[in-house]
Amino acid sequence: MSETTTTTNSFQKIINNPIVLFWFYLVVNLVPSIYFVYTQPIDGMGKAVVLLFPLATYLLYFSIFKNTGMWFVISLPILVLHAFQIVLFYLFGEDVIAADMFLNVATTNSSEIAELLGSLLPSIVLVCVLYIPPLVLAIRAWKRGIQTPWTMRRITLIAAIAMLGVALLLSFKAENKNTQTFSFREDVYPVNALNNLGFAANKWDNVKRYPETSKDFTFEATRAKTGKNRQIVVLIIGETSRADSWSLYGYQRTTNPQLSKQENLTVFKDALTQSNTTHKSVSMILSDADATNYNVIYRRKGVIEAFKEAGFKTICLSNQAENSSFIEYFTKEADIYKTIRTTDSNTRVTVNYNDEELIPIMSKLIDENKEDLFIVIHSYGSHFNYSERYPEDFRKFTPDNLTSVSKKQKDLLVNAYDNSILYTDHFLSSTIDALKQTNSAVAMLYTSDHGEDIFDDDRGRFLHASPTPTYYQLRIPMLMWFSNQYKEEYPQMAANVRLNETKPVSTNIIFHTLLDVAEIKTRYFEPDLSVANNNFVSKDRMYLNDHDIAVPYQRMNLKPQDFEMIKKNNIKK
Repeated sequence: MSETTTTTNSFQKIINNPIVLFWFYLVVNLVPSIYFVYTQPIDGMGKAVVLLFPLATYLLYFSIFKNTGMWFVISLPILVLHAFQIVLFYLFGEDVIAADMFLNVATTNSSEIAELLGSLLPSIVLVCVLYIPPLVLAIRAWKRGIQTPWTMRRITLIAAIAMLGVALLLSFKAENKNTQTFSFREDVYPVNALNNLGFAANKWDNVKRYPETSKDFTFEATRAKTGKNRQIVVLIIGETSRADSWSLYGYQRTTNPQLSKQENLTVFKDALTQSNTTHKSVSMILSDADATNYNVIYRRKGVIEAFKEAGFKTICLSNQAENSSFIEYFTKEADIYKTIRTTDSNTRVTVNYNDEELIPIMSKLIDENKEDLFIVIHSYGSHFNYSERYPEDFRKFTPDNLTSVSKKQKDLLVNAYDNSILYTDHFLSSTIDALKQTNSAVAMLYTSDHGEDIFDDDRGRFLHASPTPTYYQLRIPMLMWFSNQYKEEYPQMAANVRLNETKPVSTNIIFHTLLDVAEIKTRYFEPDLSVANNNFVSKDRMYLNDHDIAVPYQRMNLKPQDFEMIKKNNIKK
């Protein structure tokens, strides 16, 4: 008998051995849990529970049924969950799949997903290597009727029940070092991931019912205009722009050559987001909901509605795909709504447009509508893939031709990202120049929704929307610009904004500042949250965590590297 034949026979014996297959199925299911043992901030007893509970659960599952191949195939949804978790390990290095991450999947178009997945090849390869072979073997075993003997399953059943008991007892003494508590739904995978999925599904259902739950709401907004000139208030929402990559914030590269020359520009040096996820951050920017009262968002309308009630003609221009989230609900409250990023109904693929294509549309609408205007512009900013966010003329920092997402290509990633910031600078400065041509009293506010990680330190973090944010995801650029006409008619407003330039702010000031500069009155307006108001008061900044609970941002499991940057840049509480 040849060596090849012997090897083939040995392999056949292995893949036909129900006991070998049993343990193979078990081990591949345990991979995420093993990783959590080493990364979760829990004590020794907690680590034992994190491993023992899923081990006992999978052992119990495969011990009950004799055709383990069939039941492994039936457990495909759990394998998909494992795959999702492993990809997030690659991106963030830690943390369970967040409720926000499930919602991100629901609100992200296929083009964005394709751009990201195309750069996550190593993690995708790992997932395929881990889960495709056992699936193939399980289907084969199912078809051939390969069964695990009862003599073995009886032993593993008893062992599984015993381990579940031990895990339960240890959980009473276990502790998460960050929260000083321990619970299965927060600390033990896959229970915590499934709990987050349930939370996300319930929240998605509440979002879908928003038109009904908010239909009777009114701000009862009024306005007593004191200026003579036509007034235009503009809110520009950026995407994934971090302050540390702006030369206006001290970055060594010149990424803001045009904005740095603009007069009447106020740069808020200490600005933080309330969430590192677009669907939550932008929805708070567009409404009076903030981290401390987020649940009011299900019953109230957005800032556009307040301006409409006060007599403004409202316009929303977007370079974002529609996604059936609060963002879409709020922006479509406008009298005129237009998005240039259309999505094919069959492929779900969107066409990429540069942000500056919104400017001539804005100028045309300003010329056609002579009344006072409130304009919201939602740009695409620096959303990954960065090199797709700017035209050829803005390839200043090279090389920027990315082929994958990895630490080895950090320099290329940074170059491409910086080029996108350079283009954002051009877009904002060009928008200001267009607004100058209106000869109106213009107040413009720009903010990014959140920042971004780009392999900044030894943690190897990339992108955003991780359950545990970082300094780079939290710190954002925030600017205000006033036309000369606005400063002449409302000198105190402009002076107050300049006075508050160095004070700590977060995105919860936006709703109130916009209403203030437009002289809109409503019982929902809070003067101490408007940087244009004499009564503005800096407050401790809060962060909306994954389960929509307000937490002081410094208690969001930030790491020493984050606190080092917070201290270096003199970021306050």
